[in-house]
Amino acid sequence: MLNTLRRQTADIANVGIPVTLLALLGAGGAHAFSAPAAGDLGYDIYDIVVNQGVKGPLGFVGGVAAFLFGVSRLFSNIMIGIPTIVAAVCLIKADSILQTFGMVI
Repeated sequence: MLNTLRRQTADIANVGIPVTLLALLGAGGAHAFSAPAAGDLGYDIYDIVVNQGVKGPLGFVGGVAAFLFGVSRLFSNIMIGIPTIVAAVCLIKADSILQTFGMVI
């Protein structure tokens, strides 16, 4: 029993330690996302998709509709209802989530 446990621990260490070292050595600096300024390449696409779509009335209505759909599915199938509600909240608060993920720690 102890030999088996010792062998399994050695196998995990033989794989885990090099993978951990590679992950630490390959880690780069954090890059924060910033919205493009007016006139930059891709600003028009960003403005239409993010400002007028996701953060605008279309994104809000889509988020509320997804939330209501998730609540209606919550009572019949909880495995569909909960992820739908989480996705709806993420859609409604997308601008705050984007700023949080863009923060350099």
